[in-house]
Amino acid sequence: MIKMSRSFRKVNFVIVLTLLMALTIIPVAAQSSANISFGIRPTKAIEGQEETFSYFSYHLSPGTVFNDEALVMNDGDEAIILKIYAADGMTPQNGGTGFSKAGELSSGMSRGTQGWITLSATEVTLSPGEERLIPFQVSIPADIGAGQYVAGLVVEALPDEQSSGLGVGNSENPDEAQFAVKVVRRVGVAVVFDIPGEQIAGLEIKDISLAQQDDDGATFAIELKNTGNIFFQTQGFFIVTDRDAERVITTTPLDFDTILPGDTISFFVPRSARFADGKYLLSIVLEYEGKRAILEGIGMNIKDGQPQIEGQILDNLFTAEDIEVFFAKEEKGSSFNWLVIAGISFLLALGVGGFVFWAGGKKENTA
Repeated sequence: MIKMSRSFRKVNFVIVLTLLMALTIIPVAAQSSANISFGIRPTKAIEGQEETFSYFSYHLSPGTVFNDEALVMNDGDEAIILKIYAADGMTPQNGGTGFSKAGELSSGMSRGTQGWITLSATEVTLSPGEERLIPFQVSIPADIGAGQYVAGLVVEALPDEQSSGLGVGNSENPDEAQFAVKVVRRVGVAVVFDIPGEQIAGLEIKDISLAQQDDDGATFAIELKNTGNIFFQTQGFFIVTDRDAERVITTTPLDFDTILPGDTISFFVPRSARFADGKYLLSIVLEYEGKRAILEGIGMNIKDGQPQIEGQILDNLFTAEDIEVFFAKEEKGSSFNWLVIAGISFLLALGVGGFVFWAGGKKENTA
């Protein structure tokens, strides 16, 4: 976890592996090369910040220029050519930290951060087991505002064209379709910039929708926007009541991954049981950085199994005391679960110890 600020401590950046697959029509299918493995990481950690073993983390003032280096490694058993580039940080679906494709810009506050990084090389060839240091320079814009920005250093293998398995033309079947799947392997490491100044945490719950309902249950999409200048994770509840808000039908705990500043992202919440025909109210309550965001009273009408979201029907469904009860129950439930697990573990250990003691005594008596 990052120790530089309270919000950073809640975020865990790790080296991200992204496997992007695009279907491409090509004349013939090429042989695949699956025995490749590669990565990129910092060369050293900052004292007192263990997380910097996994990603780059800097406290920098506007206008700062400095140099650093990344370690690129080939862990596979064959030589590989890797493209290296800087990318903007972005929030992928369901949260976390991802990076834009080469040459593309993200849409949040980290848009354009790739331009802060100048790499000494854009391509490298590595033998099996070889490692290479790649120096780079960071130039922070002089007019940049306070907050937390994320870029990425990405290494990408040459596309691997694999047969689709749906038929490859040959002499026996010359008319059979010929195409392949192009697999692009990318690995990225985060570069986090913490620019001093006022840190603002803000979260807007923009929308609730029912993405799907079938025999397996229902899946809701919750659209969130980070309106502040720092990134964070958020926890809370998805609450379904009857249309009069007099009876709570279900309460689902939520634990959402990182949202980068300025990003809008959808989180999907599954529910194993489907809703019967009727009218309901949907509400979301989330906690983040000591604050709360609430969207409540969204109408949902289900008729003949088909759902329809109707927009806000009621507001002010829950008082501050009601919301405290939701969080208190969750905290109590979590504590109880841990006590049960600890109790079972103790009894198992006691049982194993007793068996060992009994078996040892029996062995002595036999002797």
